[in-house]
Amino acid sequence: MPSPRPLPPSLPDSFTVPAALDAGVTPRRLRASDLEAPFRGVRARFETASVLGRAEAYAPLLRAGEHFSHATAIALAGGWIPARLEHALDVAAIRPVGRPRGDGIRGHETTLVPMAAVGGMPVAAPAVAWCQAATQLTLRELVIAGDSLLRRHDPVVRLGDLADTVVGWVARRGVVRLRAALELVRERTDSVRETELRLDAEARGIRGFTVNTTITDEAGRFVAFGDLAMPEFRVLLEYDGEQHRLDDAQYARDIRRLDALARLGWRVIRVHRGHTGAERDRVFDALREALVSRGWRP
Repeated sequence: MPSPRPLPPSLPDSFTVPAALDAGVTPRRLRASDLEAPFRGVRARFETASVLGRAEAYAPLLRAGEHFSHATAIALAGGWIPARLEHALDVAAIRPVGRPRGDGIRGHETTLVPMAAVGGMPVAAPAVAWCQAATQLTLRELVIAGDSLLRRHDPVVRLGDLADTVVGWVARRGVVRLRAALELVRERTDSVRETELRLDAEARGIRGFTVNTTITDEAGRFVAFGDLAMPEFRVLLEYDGEQHRLDDAQYARDIRRLDALARLGWRVIRVHRGHTGAERDRVFDALREALVSRGWRP
């Protein structure tokens, strides 16, 4: 089968059908298999399965005053959103521009908000997007999304950014949920699983963890970062991802690290993805017993 005819170099990687026709591209060429059609009237020369890919494909359709917002803006900033919100895009129009409509998008109307840019695309600032998403996310999901923006490595925002934006969110939808989430989010997280583990423990009345705290030995030398630590009781709750089991070098480092923590009197409770249901309950029973044995009281 012959390769499709090259497209005019004047066309970007994502373009509207009218722009292509104006550039001399035939309707038949626009139906070729090397082009995706993620939205009506749009063609893309790249994979559009991800949120970023779909946003880049939709960008030529954005009108003046429109931008990506809500959960989509969180994802474009590098934060976590639930899978159910990944396929359709949140597109907001600044009033009086009418609400965007169309297959594959969730249209919103908004006032002028602080903006950012991702790949040259207009996107609501991350702290604003987190507040907007309070109408889409459960309290637990909002906390997980907030933690992902406050992560230890390359944080997108600081806790103060979220707090300041929530203060200005008075009388808007979702403000009560935002205030509750703000009390629960934490800086310095490393993963969604870690946040879920902390929230599960807190739901069982086990609170007071420090997140990714630095643990040192008697001479002040670094020993480990503790996922969820209660230093006063020397109890550590940790989530073990797949790399801990599949990477031999990581596994060896884990053994040395656990030995060092044991010598310092730390009790480490480890959790992995297989700990669900009754098994997960038993993990938290063990955590509670370890804490109580060292003087903790609920």
